[in-house]
Amino acid sequence: MGQLGRFGLGYEIASKNRPKVHEFSIASEIWRSVSQAAAEHKARRVRSIAVEVGSLNLIEDEQLRFWVQALAEREGSPGVELKITHIPARIACRSCGEHSDIAPSASSHPHFIKPGMSCPACTSSDVRVSGGRELRVVTAEIETED
Repeated sequence: MGQLGRFGLGYEIASKNRPKVHEFSIASEIWRSVSQAAAEHKARRVRSIAVEVGSLNLIEDEQLRFWVQALAEREGSPGVELKITHIPARIACRSCGEHSDIAPSASSHPHFIKPGMSCPACTSSDVRVSGGRELRVVTAEIETED
């Protein structure tokens, strides 16, 4: 068996130009960035990928895992593990300056959440989203020849 290695990518996936076929297009971008970096490190296969996902991206974890694993299997890395860290939605109040995490309302489906968009400190609705849109590949674990 070859050597295992881990490398950090810090690859931010652009949200502006992201196609609307949500989890598949995101999985494609994740796999493209990881496989490109793995090729540069002369990897035989990718074992795992760690990503950070902001809650406002409305990504369904199991769909994202399915598509990443399907793409990885097609490219010779069957059984790749996708580790997802969730980044909470965060707002900044323009009225009082408070920064707060916001929790989406409970729902059985992630595409039907509605975040509370008022400041918990002063109840002002004059807020801006300051977090929760992140989507980045953090690290990947690869297997090399040596």
